[in-house]
Amino acid sequence: MSNDLQQGDSETGKPSYLKEMLFSSTNVNITVGTLALGSLLAIPLGVPGFALPLVALAAGESIAALFVPSSPQFRAWVDRRHRRARRDAVTRQLTEELHRRAGEHHENWDVYARLLERGVSLRRILKTRGSAVISEREVERVEDATADYLSLWLAHLSIEARLEALADADLQARLADIDRKLTRDAGNGSLLKARTDIAELISRRNRLISRRAAVEAAMISLPDAIEEIAHSALTSISSDDASRRLMEAVDRLRIEEDLEASVDDELGDALPQRVRRLASIQHK
Repeated sequence: MSNDLQQGDSETGKPSYLKEMLFSSTNVNITVGTLALGSLLAIPLGVPGFALPLVALAAGESIAALFVPSSPQFRAWVDRRHRRARRDAVTRQLTEELHRRAGEHHENWDVYARLLERGVSLRRILKTRGSAVISEREVERVEDATADYLSLWLAHLSIEARLEALADADLQARLADIDRKLTRDAGNGSLLKARTDIAELISRRNRLISRRAAVEAAMISLPDAIEEIAHSALTSISSDDASRRLMEAVDRLRIEEDLEASVDDELGDALPQRVRRLASIQHK
């Protein structure tokens, strides 16, 4: 039992379900109520009156610890709560970085606000109409997509900054200069290494241009996919055709997530390290 308490996200990637049970608001309220009851009983009965509720509490906690942490429903609730906390952490870091880089009035903030509204409306539909209309995981995926959009936007800004630093004209001029020097000293190891490095920078620049185009397309298609999900949920989601369109839209969100990961690999240190780490946790 103590080992289970000590295991957490840092070691297993999963929360400690026993710890979550013990420190849940319901359990804390029961513990506080038990202590209050013991204090009241101690007035007429003394120490036995105070100890009796505590013994009952310990027995109840022991029995609950055998069943509650392994309950699928409880684990699903804890997992959802932890995913939401990670998503909130990612969003907080991304918005701070984007405000610093893009300012407060960029037009993409309006797109992001609409994505947030769609997530709220779908969450409302789930609560009022139930999972027959849209599932909890689908709503979560739409909520995750708001962070995905911010991450794609930050990747786009980072690509632009990297391309500006890797000016094509400058790279080509440096390559031509090295080639001229190599015609006079073909065996110069330093020049050969410099030429290899410049050629790699030109290749990376070309890859970044391709990535930029893909990111731009993703930033357009991701909001469209969310709009389609919201439209399907608001209309005839129970029909086979609407369900198919819903799944296709969710699949497109997964494609955007894969693209974001590939862009992150290409950029390396261009994205803030803490944001990259949080984003990698978010999609586990």
